[in-house]
Amino acid sequence: MDKTQEIVSSLITARKNKQPLPFIDPESFSTEESFYNVQNEYIQRGIEEYHHHVKGYKISLTNKGLQKVFNTNSPVYGTLTENTIIEDGVVSRKDFFDPLLETELMFKITEDISAFADPSEIIEKSLIAPGLEIPDSRIKNWYPKISIGELIMDNAVTGRIVAGTPKKLNSSIKLDEIAVTLFLNDEEVAHGQSNFVLDNPLNAVLWLNNTLSAQGKTLLRGMIISSGTFIAPIPLTIGTYRACFDYFGEVNLSVYE
Repeated sequence: MDKTQEIVSSLITARKNKQPLPFIDPESFSTEESFYNVQNEYIQRGIEEYHHHVKGYKISLTNKGLQKVFNTNSPVYGTLTENTIIEDGVVSRKDFFDPLLETELMFKITEDISAFADPSEIIEKSLIAPGLEIPDSRIKNWYPKISIGELIMDNAVTGRIVAGTPKKLNSSIKLDEIAVTLFLNDEEVAHGQSNFVLDNPLNAVLWLNNTLSAQGKTLLRGMIISSGTFIAPIPLTIGTYRACFDYFGEVNLSVYE
């Protein structure tokens, strides 16, 4: 078993047994390409063993503060599979290790997007929905101590996402001027702005498409893109969350024990 397979097996075992890893030692791995190779193999194993097919991507580290925490100057991405998408807006806290919560806009792809597409094509071929993301890691006490390599290899700490009703972007709406307020049991717990996401969430999706294009991957019709958090991540606790976005409306998440 080579090092890539060894790391992937340890991540799968941690998920299966609900026992987090103390860390991932990449040994000779030092490049972003090698980290994404581990992520790709992790996703491929999920497809082969659990039939968890790729349904989209999530973008992480989309603001300077989080990039500084992880000693990088660029976002990273993780891969969304069928089991990461919450259809009914209800989850158990027991399904996670050490989860956080973020408010994000979700881009739902309506037509295949060209390699290195320009922003206008991305908007033309997308609907946008209010969303919540639950980052979670298979590494113990991960935030904010894990390395950028561990972050990428652990599928950019993908946990779950939930999306509200998507709508077409009106030309009068500026994506860099969208506000969100997050409530827990009807009490406000966070407030954020879309310019926290690479100045504009569209910039994050543009970055993702360029990165995937360089890797020979394509944003396909039906995929969903979690574009980056409007707020600093907060711990996920038991209760009912409601995120209210300008123009795009609300999305809800119920977390039970």
